Amino acid sequence: MAPSIDRTLWRLVYRSDSCIDHADTESLDEIFRTSVTNNRRDGITGCLALPDGKFVQVIEGARSKVGALMDRIRADVRHRELAVLDEWAIQNRLFTGWAMARPDPTPLNDQAFRIITRTGGGAQVTGLLSGLTEQTETLFRSGSW
Repeated sequence: MAPSIDRTLWRLVYRSDSCIDHADTESLDEIFRTSVTNNRRDGITGCLALPDGKFVQVIEGARSKVGALMDRIRADVRHRELAVLDEWAIQNRLFTGWAMARPDPTPLNDQAFRIITRTGGGAQVTGLLSGLTEQTETLFRSGSW
């Protein structure tokens, strides 16, 4: 019997407190470099924002790969108070082409910022981060970056 192939696309959204000082850009940059490498290897796309001492991430990929990544994240001492906001099966990726998008959350208004950092559910956070990623991509492609 052939091994089963996980074809279910899955999206998971979590928020955690960062144990890394927000000013430690070298450590934060290393997280992104490692994430991009590992996500490309595992066929994962997504977005990671670092607002106000938090990690807020949307992860998309095969359900088994998303689960394995979450196991590694839960064991990572750089996270505290990790909460999965939501997870669900998806038909299409929102972050196609992004092994790890890194949007800047500073242009958000106060309400949107609160949704991402404190009160929002998975779909709300995903929508806001997707919009920020689109803005980042537009600036990058226009040469305004």
